[in-house]
Amino acid sequence: MRKLLLFTASLFFPFVFFAQQIRGLVTDTAGKPLPFASLYLKENNKGTNANNEGRYVLKVAPGNYTLVCQYVGHKKEEQKITLAQSDMEVNFKLELQGMTMGEVVLKNGEDPAYAIIREAIKKRAYHQAQLGKFECEVYTKGQMRMRNYPDKFLGQKVDFEDGDTSKKKMVYLSETVSRFLVDKPRKAKVEVISSRVSGQSDGFGLAAPGFLEFYENNIFIGNSLNPRGFISPISDNALNYYKYRYEGSFSEDGILVNRIQVIPKRKFEPLFSGYINIVEDTWRIHSLNLLLVKSSQMEVLDTLRVEQLYRPLRKDYWYVSSQVIYPALKVLGFDMYGSFVNVYSGFNPEPNFTKKTFDNTIVKYTDSANKKTNEYWERTRPVPLLEEEVADYRKKDSLELVRKDPDYLDSIDRRRNKVSPSALLLTGKTFFHSKRRSTLTVPSLQEVVSFNPAEGLVINTEPVWGKRLDTLSASRRFLSVAPGLRYGFLNRHFSPRLTVQYLYGKKYSSSVTLSGGWKVFQFNNNSPIGERGNTISCLWDQENRAKTYEAAYFRGSYRVGAGHGLSFTAAFQYQDRSPLENLTDYAWRKRAGHAYTPNYPDELLSSNIQRHQAFILLFGVSWRPGTKYIELPGRKFSAGSKYPLFSIQYMQGVKGLWGSDVDFSKWKFSVSDNMNLKLRGQFRYRLGMGGFLNNTKVELPDYTHFNGNISTLATEYLNSFQLLPIYKYSNTDRFYALGHAEYNLKGFLTNKIPGIRNLNLYLVAAANAFYTSSGKKYFEYSLGIDNIFKQVRVDYVQSFEPGKIRQHGFRIGFSRFTGGRSDNWP
Repeated sequence: MRKLLLFTASLFFPFVFFAQQIRGLVTDTAGKPLPFASLYLKENNKGTNANNEGRYVLKVAPGNYTLVCQYVGHKKEEQKITLAQSDMEVNFKLELQGMTMGEVVLKNGEDPAYAIIREAIKKRAYHQAQLGKFECEVYTKGQMRMRNYPDKFLGQKVDFEDGDTSKKKMVYLSETVSRFLVDKPRKAKVEVISSRVSGQSDGFGLAAPGFLEFYENNIFIGNSLNPRGFISPISDNALNYYKYRYEGSFSEDGILVNRIQVIPKRKFEPLFSGYINIVEDTWRIHSLNLLLVKSSQMEVLDTLRVEQLYRPLRKDYWYVSSQVIYPALKVLGFDMYGSFVNVYSGFNPEPNFTKKTFDNTIVKYTDSANKKTNEYWERTRPVPLLEEEVADYRKKDSLELVRKDPDYLDSIDRRRNKVSPSALLLTGKTFFHSKRRSTLTVPSLQEVVSFNPAEGLVINTEPVWGKRLDTLSASRRFLSVAPGLRYGFLNRHFSPRLTVQYLYGKKYSSSVTLSGGWKVFQFNNNSPIGERGNTISCLWDQENRAKTYEAAYFRGSYRVGAGHGLSFTAAFQYQDRSPLENLTDYAWRKRAGHAYTPNYPDELLSSNIQRHQAFILLFGVSWRPGTKYIELPGRKFSAGSKYPLFSIQYMQGVKGLWGSDVDFSKWKFSVSDNMNLKLRGQFRYRLGMGGFLNNTKVELPDYTHFNGNISTLATEYLNSFQLLPIYKYSNTDRFYALGHAEYNLKGFLTNKIPGIRNLNLYLVAAANAFYTSSGKKYFEYSLGIDNIFKQVRVDYVQSFEPGKIRQHGFRIGFSRFTGGRSDNWP
C-alpha cells in the first residue's frame, strides 16, 4: 500500500520524487568565480546559469548526462555524469580560451578580422530573420547595489529607511519568470508568470526578457541612455565606425570560432568596445563581451557591459541562451552598480501563434504573479541566490511587516516630516501620514510670494492633500483636495478657492475634477507668464507682462480612458469676470519716462473689460492609434505608440444660462508626434488648426490666443512662439492654422567637433508659424544648443512678420520641460 501511494503521488508531484539537483562551482584556473557562467545538458538542452559567485543549481531527473559549462572568453568544458537518487556536486575550472593564430595572411596590409566581419555583415540579415519568430521562457534577475552615498542630498538626510546605516547595501532586487512571444517585425508580447520584489509583497518586478539584438543595425537600450541607439559591430555600415583586430581562433564542438577585438574608430560616437566571437563559415555570433562608456555618448550611466552567449538549437539555428548586463554609475555622490541576467529556456522557433495571440497589450502580469511562495521560487529559479540576496529578501520582507506596525509608521513619518530651511524657502515640503495613506504638500515661500501693480504684494498658496484609497502600492484610486488662498495687500481682495480631484479606473485611467471659488486669471487662461518671472520683470523693469482679471468661478471636468489609445473629455466652466486695474507704480528700478502699461492687452482693447458672465461647455476626444499597454491585475498603463496623437476639441459659449453673456462656438484640431530618426536624432512636431464657427459674442478671455513669450526664459517649445507678443494676434477669426517643428540632433555632428564633443552637447533647430483667415501671418526659426549640464538649452531666435522689422533674441530653457503653469481647463 505504501509503494502504491508513493507511485500515485509521484504522478502528480514528479519533482518531489524524481527531480535531483546537480550543484557546483564554476571558477577559472586560479580559483576566481566566473559569474553567470552558462551550463546545460547536451541530451535535452536544459540549462541554467551560475550566480554572481559562480555557484549553480540544475534540477533534473536521474540518468546519464553530459553537462556542458561555458563562459565568454573561456574554453568550454564537458563532464559525463551519472545522477542517481541523490544530489551530486560537479565543479568546473575553465581555462582561458586558447587562441590559435594559424597562418595570418594580410591582404593589402589589412588585418584578417576585416574579412571575417565583412562576411558576418553579409549574413547579418539572414541570422536576424532566423530570430524573427519564436517563443521561450525567460528568467530575469535584477539587482542594484550601493557602494557609497552622501549623508545629505539637497539639504535632506539620505535615509533608505531600512535600519541599515552602512554605505554598502542592496537597494533593488527582483526576480521574474516570463513567457516571451515574438513575431517580427511588429509583434511582441511578454506574459509574466511570476514576479518578486524584495520588500514589496504587492510589487511587480522588472519584466524585460528581450535580448539586445546585435544582428540589428542599431541597438536601443532605452531612450534615456541614448535616443539615437548604438551601432552594432556587424551593422551594414560598421566598417565606417569600427576598427577590428584578429585575436585568433579556437575550436569548439568541431566548429571554428574567430575572436575579434572591436575598437571604435573615434571617441564620442555611439559605439561599443570589447570582443565578439564569430563562427567560421556560417559567420554567426557565438558570444560577445562588449562595453559602453561615457564617451560612447551614453547618458545617465558611466559604464554598461553586455555579455551574451549563443547556443545551437539545431545545426543551422542558434539562439541567445543567456544575457547579462552590468550597469554602473556615479552621480551627485551616489555610487551604484548592478547586474541584470536573463536566462532563456524552452526556445521554440516554430510557435503556433493565432490571431488572438497578439493584441495591444505588450506586457501582462497574471493575477497570481506576485503571490508565489518561497517554495515555488526555490524550485523555479535557475540561478541560485547569493547569501546577500537571501539575507536581503529575509530582511526586507520582515521589515515590510514591521512597516505595517502603527508605531513604526509614526516613527518613520516623524523623520520624513522634519522641515529644513531649503524646503521652506526653495523646494516646498511633503508631509506624510502613512497610517492613513495620505500626504500634504505645501509650496515653498518663493512660490507663495509675488508682486504685480494690480494687487501689490501677493500671498498665493495652494497646499495639496492627497489620499490613496486602496491598500495596494500601485493603486489607481486617489483623492486630492487643494484649498487655495490668495490675498493682494494693495487691493485687499481675498480670493479663496477649492479643487477636488478623484482618480480611478479598473483598467484605464479616468478622473473627475471640480473646482470653484474666486481666482485671478490671465486673459490667456493658458497662463503663459509665470508669477516668479512676472514679479522680477515688475520690480526690476517696471513691466507687468501678466495681464489679469478676477472671477468667481465654478468648473468641472470628466475624463475617461476607453482603451485603444482613446480618451474622452467633457467639461463645463462658469466665470463671473471683473476687471483688475493697476493701483501702484512701485518698482525697485524706475526708468525715466517709463510706466506700467494697463492691466489689459492694450494692443486689442482701448479700455479694460466690463464685468460679465460666461458659461462654457467643452467636449474633446484624443486618439493615438496603435497604443500599446502594460497590464497589471485590474489596471492598464499606456506604453506609447509609433503613431501620432490626434486631438479634437469643441467649445460652446451658452448665452443666458446662469446669466451668461457669451455666445460663440469654436473648434480646434491638432496632431503631434515624436519621431526617432535613430543615428540622426529626433524630430518632434505639432500641427493644429481651428477657429470660430460662431463669434456672435466673444469676450477677450475666450479669444483664440497664440501662446507668445516676451521673456528671456523659454516657454513650452512645441506649444508656443518664443518671440511673439502675447496678445498681439489674439482673434475671433473663422480659421487659423499653426505649426511647431523641432529637430534635435542628439549628438549627431557635434560628436565630431573637438572641444565640444566631450561635453556631449546637442544641436537643435526649430520653426514655428501660424496663419489666420484675416490674413495675419507669423514665422520664427531658432538655432540652439541643448544638453548643457544635462538640462539647459539656449536658442537664438529670429522672427518674421509682414511689413515689420525682423526681431531676434535669445531664449534659455530646460531640455525636458519648459513652460508656465496653466489655468487651462479641464
